[in-house]
Amino acid sequence: MTMNDASRTSYLGLIRLQKLAKARHELELSRLNAKQAAIKEENDALFRMQEDRFVVGASASVPVHIILMRLETNKSLQAQLSEQVVEAKRNLLKASRTLDTLESRLRDLTKRISRAEIAEEADEYMGHLLGRHAI
Repeated sequence: MTMNDASRTSYLGLIRLQKLAKARHELELSRLNAKQAAIKEENDALFRMQEDRFVVGASASVPVHIILMRLETNKSLQAQLSEQVVEAKRNLLKASRTLDTLESRLRDLTKRISRAEIAEEADEYMGHLLGRHAI
């Protein structure tokens, strides 16, 4: 195995690992977004419950203080989730950039290997044209 083959294999391994890391960050971001959506749905339901208290003839099944406590809890949860989403996006961006860099380096290595092989073949061809076996 030549140095170029070892480098190529190393880049392929790193790229595979970086793709897994990127997928993990995407999954984490999706999970956090789903949590935010669930909290938003719960808040909407809580606001509807609060509004239903003022409808004539409707019976209030949930006390106002419980609705307000839950809305406050959700507010703090949303603030925490927002921070986590920002961090998850930052991590995903970092993983994406690293993956792009690795893929770019692999392309550059592949081009260098290809050029070296072409140069070697051209030297061999010129040697045959000149009546020599190898230069």
